[in-house]
Amino acid sequence: MPKIMIIPSFALALALLIMPVIASSQTADEDAAHMKAGHKKVEGVVTGVKSGLYTVKTPSGSYTLNENASIRHGHGAPKVGDAMTLWVNESNMVVDAHPKEQAARAHSFISGKLESLDNVKSEIKLTTPQGVKSFKIRPETRNFADIPKGASVKAELNEKGEVIDIHKDR
Repeated sequence: MPKIMIIPSFALALALLIMPVIASSQTADEDAAHMKAGHKKVEGVVTGVKSGLYTVKTPSGSYTLNENASIRHGHGAPKVGDAMTLWVNESNMVVDAHPKEQAARAHSFISGKLESLDNVKSEIKLTTPQGVKSFKIRPETRNFADIPKGASVKAELNEKGEVIDIHKDR
């Protein structure tokens, strides 16, 4: 076999070996970020879809979710029988959902002082070291616990840059 063919074959084999490691690392990072925020991971199956809502049955109970949120996240509308991975916060509210076989993209966190939280406009403003920043609040997660203005908080942003969860900074 010519030496020229050996190098590309080796490079292809190496690339194929590395890809699963990169994918599992992203999933592990995502899992760690959710766990750090106090979320629990539950897996379930879509058992019903009706009027734009779908029900996911898990070992810890059933959750009803809006299929528009899934479409906005680029997952497409789920179908009955689809396996799902859900992340649930301490209030038992789903903060992230995606098809089980599709790894979630990493979320980011931003800390700052709460300037305002406007559920009607679906907007939150935080004072950060870079100045005052505004963020869209994902419509399904607008019911955050009362956090007083000026409190130090940490907000979790989904892959679209929307706030999906907020906690007082400890």
